[in-house]
Amino acid sequence: MKIKSAVIWVAVIGFFGGLLLAQELLKKNGVGLLPGQGGNFTLQSDKGPVSLVDFKGKVVALYMGYMACPDICPTSLWNLTEAVKLLSEDEASQVQGVFVSVDPERDSPRALGIFARGFFPSFVGLTGERNELDSVSRQYGFIYEKVPLKDSAMGYVIDHSSIIYLIDRQGVLQAFIPHDTPPQKIRQELLKLLS
Repeated sequence: MKIKSAVIWVAVIGFFGGLLLAQELLKKNGVGLLPGQGGNFTLQSDKGPVSLVDFKGKVVALYMGYMACPDICPTSLWNLTEAVKLLSEDEASQVQGVFVSVDPERDSPRALGIFARGFFPSFVGLTGERNELDSVSRQYGFIYEKVPLKDSAMGYVIDHSSIIYLIDRQGVLQAFIPHDTPPQKIRQELLKLLS
């Protein structure tokens, strides 16, 4: 029993130590990465199943959140959109924006497609079953929690981390960028992966 408790404590300390390391990287450089994060996944779009490997050869900018998010999600997606607009037409055609909703109860694939393309015509919106979204969240170190709202028509909000994940042409996660990063800085990070 003591060994099991010790193992649990080591795991908890390791997890929070990793988060602190990521925060320090973000403070220093504006860009950070934890080893072993990322990987392929398949979720539903308005046109059917989409896998990360479908975008091999492009730089993917992945963002996770939900459509009813009042401020952080739209701001992050707007910053990403503005960064892509700062690229040349040829460069922009090599970047794939992907928005994953962790609110499948309210965000249908059809609505997500319209939402994502509202930011940039080539962006795609994806979602899936709860277990699939939990799996993708673990892969990318994304944290979210459904929070009930009493006396609200919304019923609940989702508290979540807010990061743009940059994935290279081979499908390997290379960096994560905090949500308040200005478009010019996001553009610079995209150009590093495009070159």
